[in-house]
Amino acid sequence: MKTFQLEIITPEKIAFANQVRMVTVPAADGQLGILAGHVPLFTNLAEGEVKVIGENEEFFLAIGSGYLEVAKNKTVILVTSAYNADEINEQEVIEAKKRAEEALTAGGEDKNLLEAQGAFRRATLALKVLHRKRSGRPLNQ
Repeated sequence: MKTFQLEIITPEKIAFANQVRMVTVPAADGQLGILAGHVPLFTNLAEGEVKVIGENEEFFLAIGSGYLEVAKNKTVILVTSAYNADEINEQEVIEAKKRAEEALTAGGEDKNLLEAQGAFRRATLALKVLHRKRSGRPLNQ
């Protein structure tokens, strides 16, 4: 299968840069898969999970919202944040999720509720990515 260059960039770092066979992203209207030779595209990305399939590996990243640009032989993902499972501290995420749940239960001002909802989504996503790594799924499953 053909490959293409994928770059995942945040304001702080280049989270990923390598040749891949496929990437699946959380587009604003649902999941979007990109293969080599995809038509040029520019679209919004939602906060969610990115699945990257390399030559002999498959892995996941938790991303913040951003943009995807597909060009001839290169795909660039520009997002507010990107973390792979190795960068996630499970205990910190569990505590953050618990605090968010408590804030959601307590209610309060609209701004505080929106912040708690965002924190809850990010913590849930981080745990999902962490547990996918632990499951050790082979590439072909």
